[in-house]
Amino acid sequence: MRLAYEICLIILAALLLFTLGCGNKRNPTGGDIDTEKPIVLATYPAELEEIVDGTLEISFSKPMDRNSLANSIYLYPPVQNKKFILERSTLKIKLNEALKPDCNYFVTLSTRLKDLRGNPLKANQTLIYRSGKLSTTRLSGLLNYEAPSDEGSPIATSLFSEDSLLVFTTDLTGKSYAIENLNQMPYRLRSYIDKNQNGRYDPVTEPYFEAITAGLEREVVDQYFAYADTSFIRINSVTAVSNREVRIEFSEPVASYQQVLVASDKILDIKHKILENNILTLLTAAQDSLRYTVSVLGATDLKGNRSEALKNQFTGSLKIDTDPPAITFANPRNGASVNSLSPVIELHFNKIIPSSALKFKLVAGKEEIPLQVISETGRIHRLLPQKELPNYSTCQLTVLSTTADFSGNKLEQDYQLQFLPIKRR
Repeated sequence: MRLAYEICLIILAALLLFTLGCGNKRNPTGGDIDTEKPIVLATYPAELEEIVDGTLEISFSKPMDRNSLANSIYLYPPVQNKKFILERSTLKIKLNEALKPDCNYFVTLSTRLKDLRGNPLKANQTLIYRSGKLSTTRLSGLLNYEAPSDEGSPIATSLFSEDSLLVFTTDLTGKSYAIENLNQMPYRLRSYIDKNQNGRYDPVTEPYFEAITAGLEREVVDQYFAYADTSFIRINSVTAVSNREVRIEFSEPVASYQQVLVASDKILDIKHKILENNILTLLTAAQDSLRYTVSVLGATDLKGNRSEALKNQFTGSLKIDTDPPAITFANPRNGASVNSLSPVIELHFNKIIPSSALKFKLVAGKEEIPLQVISETGRIHRLLPQKELPNYSTCQLTVLSTTADFSGNKLEQDYQLQFLPIKRR
C-alpha cells in the first residue's frame, strides 16, 4: 500500500510539472497590438437630414477615448452652448441653443480624436446636417499641377469662413472636384498635398493653393498646386490665331498683369483681353502681315513673383476667322432638375463671345423671364433670372443663332436647354 501511495505521488508531481511547463509557453503579450484606426459607421440624423431636438449622434467602429475630445471636434456655424457625451463608441452632441433657420451645420472630426488604444481617426472628415431648408451652394473646378507626378495624390482641402473658422474639410484627388451643400457665403479655400503625411503643410517641399471665393450659389474656382520658389514668368510663345486674335502662352499660370501692348510701327488696338491660367488671349483690330512686338508689364505669378517687362515677337496673320461658335457645356444639363428658383445658368463656348453679342430668351410656362448676364466677355457666361422661376414648371432657355463671336461668326442654329426648378418647401 505504501509503495502504491508513493507511486501516485510521483505521478501527480510529474503531471503538475508538465502543466506548469505548458503554461510557460503562452505568449505573455496577450496577442497582437491593436493598430486599427476607427471610422464613422453611422450618424443620427443621417447626413443632410434635419437636426431633431438639437441632438446629434455619431457611431464609431471602436470605443473612443473621452480624453481626446478636446480640440478634436469643430462645429460651424459656432454653437456656444453645447455638450459632448461619449458612451463607448457613440458620441452624442447636445446643441443647447436655438439654431439658425434654413442653415447647414458642419461637424468636423479631426484625427486628434482617438480610440482607447490611442489610434487616431482614419481621416479628417466633415459631416453635414441642416436646420430647416438644405442649402445647396456648390464649389467646383479643375485641379492643375505644377508637377504632373503629383496628380492622383490626396489633396488636403479645407474651407474657412471670413473670420478664419474651420467650416469644411475633405480629401480630393484627380483632375476636378466638387464640394456640395455649402451655405452661400465667401470662403477661404486652402489646399495642399501632404507628401510626408504629417498632417500639416510644409513650404518648399509640398505644393499649395489658396484663394478666396466670391460667395456665389454656383462658383467655379480652379486650383493650381505649385511649389514655393523664386522663379519668374517667361513668355513661351506668341501666335496669331487669326487676323483678329493673338494667343500668348506663359511658362506658368499668371495671377495678374498691369498692362499689355502690341506694336509694330504703330500700336495695334486691343479690343478685349482674356486671361485663362497661363494663356492670355487678345482680341485685336485687324492685323497686317507685319512683325509685331508684344510687351506684358507687371506680370505676377501665383506665388507673388513679379516680372516687370516681358517681350516677344510674332508675325501678324491675314487669316480671317470663319468658324462658327458652339456651346460645349451647360449647367444645368439638358433635362435636369435644379433645387433653386433663382439658379445661375452657366454656358461654355468654344470661342470668346462678347457679352453684348450673347442673345437668348428664357420661357417658363408661357411667361418670358428676363435674364442678367453676370460675366464679362469670355468663353464662359453665367445668366441669372431677374425673378424667381415658377416651382415645378419646365423652363426652356434658347440661345439664339444670332449669338456671334468677335469676328461676327454666328451659331449654326438655336441652342435649346430645358430644366425643371424644384424647391421643396
